[in-house]
Amino acid sequence: MKSLQIIILIAYFAFTGNAMAQTRWIRTYHDDINAPYINILKSYDQGYLLTGLINANYPRYNWLIKTDINGEVIWEKIIGQGINTILLYGMGMNNSGDIYLSGSTTIEDAFGYADPMLMKINACGEKQWCRIFTTPDHPDYGFGLCTTSDGGCAMILGFTGEPFMGDRICLARFNCLGDLLWKQCYNTADSMKGNEMGMEIITTPDKGFLITGFCYHSNPEDTLAYLSPYFLKVDSLGNFIWETVSGHHPWNAEGEAWTTVVSPDNKYYYSSISHYYRNGTSAPALLKMDLAGNVIDVYDIATPNIVGKMTNARFISDSTLVSSAAWGTIISGVPKAVIIDTIGNRLDEEFLLQNDYMARTETSLDNKLLFYTQDYDENEDQFDVYLFKLNQQLESDTLYSQLFNYDSLCPHQIAWDTIVQDNCGLIVGDQEIKVETTLTNILQIFPNPAGDYCIIEYDLSMFEGETNIAITDLYGRNLLSFNPENTHTQKTISLAGFSAGVYFVNLSINGIRKESVKLIVVK
Repeated sequence: MKSLQIIILIAYFAFTGNAMAQTRWIRTYHDDINAPYINILKSYDQGYLLTGLINANYPRYNWLIKTDINGEVIWEKIIGQGINTILLYGMGMNNSGDIYLSGSTTIEDAFGYADPMLMKINACGEKQWCRIFTTPDHPDYGFGLCTTSDGGCAMILGFTGEPFMGDRICLARFNCLGDLLWKQCYNTADSMKGNEMGMEIITTPDKGFLITGFCYHSNPEDTLAYLSPYFLKVDSLGNFIWETVSGHHPWNAEGEAWTTVVSPDNKYYYSSISHYYRNGTSAPALLKMDLAGNVIDVYDIATPNIVGKMTNARFISDSTLVSSAAWGTIISGVPKAVIIDTIGNRLDEEFLLQNDYMARTETSLDNKLLFYTQDYDENEDQFDVYLFKLNQQLESDTLYSQLFNYDSLCPHQIAWDTIVQDNCGLIVGDQEIKVETTLTNILQIFPNPAGDYCIIEYDLSMFEGETNIAITDLYGRNLLSFNPENTHTQKTISLAGFSAGVYFVNLSINGIRKESVKLIVVK
């Protein structure tokens, strides 16, 4: 199902496209149901991962589609259990092909309030673990995530503190096994009016993290607070380094920041923003910062008008970026695919659809450009999802003919099935109160905190098969392990070679982890 408007557009581009007059590379997904888009990610095998919702309001299911390099569907997962709301937001992939999904769900709250949720899916599309930050009778949310060099991830949490709306921005760091390594919350200065929001996150050249969002900020001479781009930088352990509000004088660039990227030379941050002016106009703009958070300049890519927004810019060369941007009046401000330089000059632009929705961008193996967007079909009262692929001249691209071995990290064919956000490890504050497969009283550790030694007591009488107990560091690296000789006993472990810090004692049965207990070593 395509609206008449879209059919006319495709026919137009097929006729007036490049010299070869070829049909524009375009894919449509879930055009039979109401399926708004969320995110796009390039996979390790040169395919693409797409996420979206089933129904726009309070969705009970989300979807995850894997395509080949030409956008043809290879497999699909439906995520949810049909009763409680689930809303995915962030997506990332580590070097092992594992997929991380962040967002929110109401499955653990008796009053139906949202809780932040993180889920890990392996390279075969199977759920490995999930974690939910539960705060009963309290709405809080999960936003963007980024993967880390150790195979884990960092995820933004919003509004997790008490009272309601406290701790508006927190960051939770997990290793690949699902252990919560740390959780840090950041409370800003009074000039920001306590209204800061963190939406997206990237890793930084120094292995830290940069959170992008917006806040209401007031300069000393102002009586009002203005919506302004906001950036928060922390180190690899989540410790606060700096925060920047572009509304500070002299730039006075109010608005909202959507995403940030690092320049290819690792010297600057470039952020896609909506630049608001106090006369009520706005412009799509590119904000440039140095690595210390100093705003160097803000470049409008179009004349301020009623509509002005740019999102999801990413570098395609050392000096050019591709993005989705809209500017002009309500009538003319339809989003376009744009190519710009690093001082905001528009080098090329092209309409995708006559719609009101910004596109998510991605690049392909051959450095072509993908635009993931949606359109609302009034006749069917539903959202349809579209994926475009253009070359760097924003012309129609041809289908890629090279063969790839898709899903090569999975030894078997991946099933089309449903993943449920159940049996998740629950986290209250920064403490895990239940691990996905934990059974109580299997492992006991004392003393804890420990010094030069600790005693591990275990009861394995309920299990059969090969058992292993291992001590790992924060990054999941195995430091010590042994196979218990008896079903119920204790073993003294020397910690003489361990540095002060946090470790995990993991029990596995037949290669499956059953228990994980945090061990603190002090010296």
